[in-house]
Amino acid sequence: MHIPHFETLGDFEPKRSGRWMNKVWHWVRFSVVTGLIFFISFAALNFGAYKEILISVFNSKAYAQVRDGLTLLTNDPAVDPSQLLEVLPDHNEVKKTFAWLDSIPVVPTDNRLVIPKLGKSVPLVNLGTEHIEGESWHELEKQIQGGLQQGVVHYPGTASPGQFGNVFLTGHSSYYPWDPGKFKDVFATLGQLDIGDRYYVYYNQIKYTYEVREKLEVTPDKVEVLHQPTDQKMSTLMTCTPVGTTLRRLIIHAEQIS
Repeated sequence: MHIPHFETLGDFEPKRSGRWMNKVWHWVRFSVVTGLIFFISFAALNFGAYKEILISVFNSKAYAQVRDGLTLLTNDPAVDPSQLLEVLPDHNEVKKTFAWLDSIPVVPTDNRLVIPKLGKSVPLVNLGTEHIEGESWHELEKQIQGGLQQGVVHYPGTASPGQFGNVFLTGHSSYYPWDPGKFKDVFATLGQLDIGDRYYVYYNQIKYTYEVREKLEVTPDKVEVLHQPTDQKMSTLMTCTPVGTTLRRLIIHAEQIS
C-alpha cells in the first residue's frame, strides 16, 4: 500500500519562517526609504525656517547682540541703527540675516513689529475688513496670504494698538520656498519668547509696549484666541507649529504696558 509523503514539522517551519522574515525585511526597507524621502522633502521645503532656528542656537552671540541693540534702539531714540551692524560677528550669513538694521529709521515711519529677543523688526500689514463684513472667508484667506508676503498681518476686525481689545498679529513660521514673499519664516523662532519678554508695535508713529503674559498651543479651530475684551488692552502673536506643519497654532498673549 502506498503511503503519501508529508513534510515533517522540522522541514515546514524553516520555510515558513524564511518567508515571514523576507516580508519583514521588505517592509523595513520600504519604511526606511519612504521615511528618508519624506525627511529630505520636508527639510528642503522648510530649509529657511530651520536654518534660522539653527543660527539662533549655534550663533546665539549674534542674536544676543542684536537683541541688546534692538532693546536699546526701542528705548533710546538717539541711537544710530547703523551702528548695530558694527557689533555683529564678521560672518556673511549673520550679516545677511540682520541686513535690515542698516536701513531701519530710529522712529519707524511705517507700522512695524519689533521683537528684540528674536532680532526681528518686521513691517506690519493692515488689511481691509470688507471680507469679514461680507463673510467671504475664502477671499479673506487669500487676502491674508497676500499680506503675509509683505510682513506680519494685523488680522482684520481686531483692535488697533492703543484701543481696548486684542491686537491680533499673525505671521508664517514656514511657507513654500517658491512663494515670492520675503517673510516666509518670520515667526520660525517665535516659540523662544517666554513669559515676561517684551515686544513693541509702532503704529501711526506711536510706540506701544507689550509684555508676554501667556504662551500656549491650540488647534486651528479654536477661534476664541481672537476674543476682543472690552476692558483690557492686549495683543496676540500667532503662527503655525510645529514649524513646517499646520497641525496647531502657537499663541502668545501679551498685555499693553505703555
